[in-house]
Amino acid sequence: MNIVKYAALALALCLAACSPTTLKSTFNATDAAFINQKGTGTITGQAFLRRNDGMVVYAAGSEVYLVPKTPYSDERFASIYKGSKISYFGSTFKNDSAEYYNYTRKLIADGEGRFVFTDLAAGSYYLTTNVTWMVQYAQQGGWLMERVTVSNGQTSNVIMSGQ
Repeated sequence: MNIVKYAALALALCLAACSPTTLKSTFNATDAAFINQKGTGTITGQAFLRRNDGMVVYAAGSEVYLVPKTPYSDERFASIYKGSKISYFGSTFKNDSAEYYNYTRKLIADGEGRFVFTDLAAGSYYLTTNVTWMVQYAQQGGWLMERVTVSNGQTSNVIMSGQ
């Protein structure tokens, strides 16, 4: 009987996570424009997750995204991460803005999950990346998120571990 309950719960969680969300805010390019301005701020970081057996898995070769913190991105990240710094299911949005993606930066983490964004304008940003691994035929891990504020001439160091 417990197996049936767990299966039903897993299905309900999957359906809830897979069902598209309607965003209340609209994307405003003016709010996000600072990401395309040259500044003197830097973000360095490393992304990893610790498996249940204690092994560390790095975001080696994963894309790392830098997204300006705006009312639109606030709503998106609240929906995806639900107050956490790790998401296992993600979200899709019914009314997503294609223009939103023009106001992000992306790079690839090195073999130890390290990354560096340079020439950043002062402001607040979201960082996201994924860390995954395979166990038998099942993918495990998830998407990580951190909020970071950058000041001119300063370097912010970020550890992304889901904590």
